[in-house]
Amino acid sequence: MMQKSDRLVAFVCTGNTCRSPMAQAIFNKLASEKGLGVRALSFGLAAVEGMRASVNSTKVCEEIGIDLSDFRTHFIYSYDIGQFEKFYCMSEDHRTILINCGIEPERVVSMDVPDPFGGDLNIYRLCRDSIYNSVEEIIKEYENTENDA
Repeated sequence: MMQKSDRLVAFVCTGNTCRSPMAQAIFNKLASEKGLGVRALSFGLAAVEGMRASVNSTKVCEEIGIDLSDFRTHFIYSYDIGQFEKFYCMSEDHRTILINCGIEPERVVSMDVPDPFGGDLNIYRLCRDSIYNSVEEIIKEYENTENDA
């Protein structure tokens, strides 16, 4: 559950069914476990509003104790994008699009996570693990900024 005072970050991909939902859920689990005042949402730059996360994303997240069954997709303009302090994009192309939409380049980071769409469970596991490792590093940055405050 988000608190009014929580800072917000966004995870961004294309359809918001595979990578960014996994990143959002992993980030929120780790941030919650560490008691950080930052939460994540996600959206896709070409998403259809209200779809479920992909079956394979849901399965590989279940394997690490994360439930994506209630997740629903969001399009970029489902949110006031000004509310996000940082955008973590799954590719450099996503980053470029956000910058071209007027978001300051220093607020947009590319995670360089290949799209698993259409792949088997092993491809999704590799994707999940790549996201998990990247999110752990992002969480460390937030721990350091909260400790410095």
